[in-house]
Amino acid sequence: MTVAPRTAAAHRAAAVRPSSGPPVAGHGRALRELPVLTRLPVAVLVAALALSVLAPGAVAAAALPVAVVGAVLGVPHGAVDHLVPWWWSGGRHAPRRLLALVVAGYAAAATAAAAALLLVPTPALAAALVLSAVHFGRGEVVAWAERAGRPVPGPAADLLPCTAHGLAVVGLLLWRDPATTDPWVRALSPGIADAALGSRTAGLVLVAVTVAAAVARLLARGRVRDAAELVLVAAVFAVVPPLAAFGVYFGLWHAVRHTGRLLDLARAAGGASGWGAAARRLARAGALPSAVALAAVAVLWGLGDVAGLQAQVSVLLALTFPHAAVVWALDRRG
Repeated sequence: MTVAPRTAAAHRAAAVRPSSGPPVAGHGRALRELPVLTRLPVAVLVAALALSVLAPGAVAAAALPVAVVGAVLGVPHGAVDHLVPWWWSGGRHAPRRLLALVVAGYAAAATAAAAALLLVPTPALAAALVLSAVHFGRGEVVAWAERAGRPVPGPAADLLPCTAHGLAVVGLLLWRDPATTDPWVRALSPGIADAALGSRTAGLVLVAVTVAAAVARLLARGRVRDAAELVLVAAVFAVVPPLAAFGVYFGLWHAVRHTGRLLDLARAAGGASGWGAAARRLARAGALPSAVALAAVAVLWGLGDVAGLQAQVSVLLALTFPHAAVVWALDRRG
């Protein structure tokens, strides 16, 4: 008995049709096959660290513009959040109502978070900071796993390096140089600002101990590359002026690595096409949301240097809640 060959359309549909497991064959391939996703972030952070040692005054003077540029560069990595569940469910073969529900839920979550930051700023900011630390830490350990070809770690796996990375980013932002960061935090919540000042010594010790323990654990497991990257991130936030450190980290480390996961999804949703086609698909999908977000940044910046950056911080914190939820769901799929 002969079987008629499948059509090209049938092959494409089969490639993107969801199954009971992860929808993407070769999950995490972008981080393994596109070295720029690893080398660019490392090169940028090494350069920032070297410049801060060799020319600290120049880096300190450029810290605010670097923070703004980093926020702008980081915008696109969350610009296609609304498409992520649709893509993993089969892209154009998924029901349109799923896309509408995700967009509505995302907007509602961001609006609720923004309202909470205005109405109950202290608990809302505390929740946003904790969530940010968890999000950054999880993003790192997931990137390590995907680059190595390991399954995405569960919430209890790689908990120590996840905690260390999140503390190195968010903890050092709060505790390393209060003279720089306290005005920004205090404008959002005087209570959190006072708590950060009062816990500075204990917080710095906590960061140092946790990072040292995580590095030792990684080295004991033979994960030298992961340990070196954790040390690099911690060193940048310990030495580079806080605003500049976060700008280069957010825009050219965290966002770049997350883009690798998006490329995997875009490639699968496009019928397992090449990386160039996946990048174009991702760029087209994120163009309008990125333009809207950047226009909002421009408007907020028009409020003035301090007020503009504070408003941008509030918007980023509000968007952290739905963005982290989308990434958490993506982790569960992986």
